[in-house]
Amino acid sequence: MIKKILSGILCAVLCVSILTACSDPANSTADSKKAVGELLRPLTVRAPKKYSEMTATFLNTETGETFQTAMTISEEDDCNIFRCEADVNKYNMVHLTNDGKDSMDVAFNSFISGWNVENDMLLPYTVGEKPVYDPQFETKTFQFDGREKKVYIWTPKDYDEKAQEKYSVIYLFDGQSVLATGRDRGMDNDMVCWNVSEHLTSMMDVTENKAILVAVDNSDAFRMDELVPDLGEINMEDAPENAKAEDLTEKRGSAFADFLCDTVMPYINEHYHVHTDAKHTALAGSSLGGLETFYTVLSHPDKFGTGGVMSATFDMYAEKEWTAFLKDKLKMKNAPFLYFYAGSYHADNGNVTETMYNDLIKKGYAKEKLVFSKYESGEHLIDYWRSIYPEFLEAVFTQNVSALSCGVPVQYEDTTDPLEKYLEELDLDPNDITPGYVYYDNSETKWDKVYAYWWGGLAFNSFTRDPYYFTEWPGFEMERLGSSDIYRVIAPWGNTGIIFDSGVTDKEVAQGKTAFQTTDIPYTNDLIGKLYKIDMSVDPTPDPGKMKTKSRYSAGAWSDYSE
Repeated sequence: MIKKILSGILCAVLCVSILTACSDPANSTADSKKAVGELLRPLTVRAPKKYSEMTATFLNTETGETFQTAMTISEEDDCNIFRCEADVNKYNMVHLTNDGKDSMDVAFNSFISGWNVENDMLLPYTVGEKPVYDPQFETKTFQFDGREKKVYIWTPKDYDEKAQEKYSVIYLFDGQSVLATGRDRGMDNDMVCWNVSEHLTSMMDVTENKAILVAVDNSDAFRMDELVPDLGEINMEDAPENAKAEDLTEKRGSAFADFLCDTVMPYINEHYHVHTDAKHTALAGSSLGGLETFYTVLSHPDKFGTGGVMSATFDMYAEKEWTAFLKDKLKMKNAPFLYFYAGSYHADNGNVTETMYNDLIKKGYAKEKLVFSKYESGEHLIDYWRSIYPEFLEAVFTQNVSALSCGVPVQYEDTTDPLEKYLEELDLDPNDITPGYVYYDNSETKWDKVYAYWWGGLAFNSFTRDPYYFTEWPGFEMERLGSSDIYRVIAPWGNTGIIFDSGVTDKEVAQGKTAFQTTDIPYTNDLIGKLYKIDMSVDPTPDPGKMKTKSRYSAGAWSDYSE
């Protein structure tokens, strides 16, 4: 359980490269009931000139059925446009093949205008327009738990506050990673985001639905508090030795749900030209945000008609707590439509999502209000939530996903541990791994404590083979060698990245405590037995985001260590 919770903290800063609302459902372009028969829809892909041919492979993730076709090409001044068509009632995802390389699978349905190949990623775009990934939005600051809470509000370019038809509202958690990239804009990182505004623009180009987005910021420092509702005792079954639930989370998610409903929503309803009923209001989130979404929409069915529950960390609580929570929610007359998504069984909470979804069906939740988009290849990363987002939009506006069945129990086939699968792919016997340490020279930095933190990859303890790949910040405290300035920690095995830091948590940083760390350092097994020392002639740089009292050293070097 703890491993997957911690992976949710990492997901906002990890990325995977590739090619390597609720308006009235009766007015939607898709039927609110399960579609019957063939419904051909175009797939349009915009790509750089270097892409001279492309093949599309369509997939139904429920039945496993596939369909492959070559795409036609037409040239424009600065790009090539590829087109083909397929049946949206039969297939819900598609991937592209160019020069022998497959892209990531992305959603295929009637709720996206097109996909654009941008820096080897597939991003949403509106066919006929030049894609620009720089959304403009308003930032509104509220107070929660005595601190500022930012909310980002996006409206379409043609937003008309006097229009006859009002706009639907889609709320999202983790607002720092869903709207735009760039630490200079207060966002999570400079690499990747959900591109939800571009998704909405794309959808509005091909449907009659229109909506605004309201994204609530959940910064790393307090995310574990704000997105964990108080349902009772935290499930500590897989927690590290001596870990305490009170150190993991303050369980402020119940209060945060009330904050969203009683503070943020009234402001939006008063200041924007929007519908205020549940049918036209949706909420979505991933990881801990998926957990909080599930809790919030079921606790406030009068506010939300649809919940997007993506890769949720349901194992934050054990069965006893969930049974008590769901007792009065299984047969609600105004039960919200729940769109579940999860990737792999172990690495993306597929196992716990499968259990929750099947239990809801078994215990009497309305089957026509449940759908599970199961994608066994998916990882716990933003790329995958962005790629599936048009499917959530279809669920929001139609209470349905055309190519998937509602209320049918789900069963995963892939139950392998990610580390075992990784070792199998490498054809590696763990007993052949030579254990060792990595070292840090603290003679000039003079930190009170030294920590090592690993991110990315599937690194694991070279002695015990316990996983390092879901390490919680600030990582593992390093052992001081006698009275020297040399510190050591059991080395990870497996390609990853490593950070040495002064052991200050992000919550302490948010409260004003000073912290230091190295920049992200590439790590391979060849560094076992090596010593790292920061280059103190290069001044550390302050964090460009919210962590103003955190500074990073960008220069340093490894050398051989000899006791």
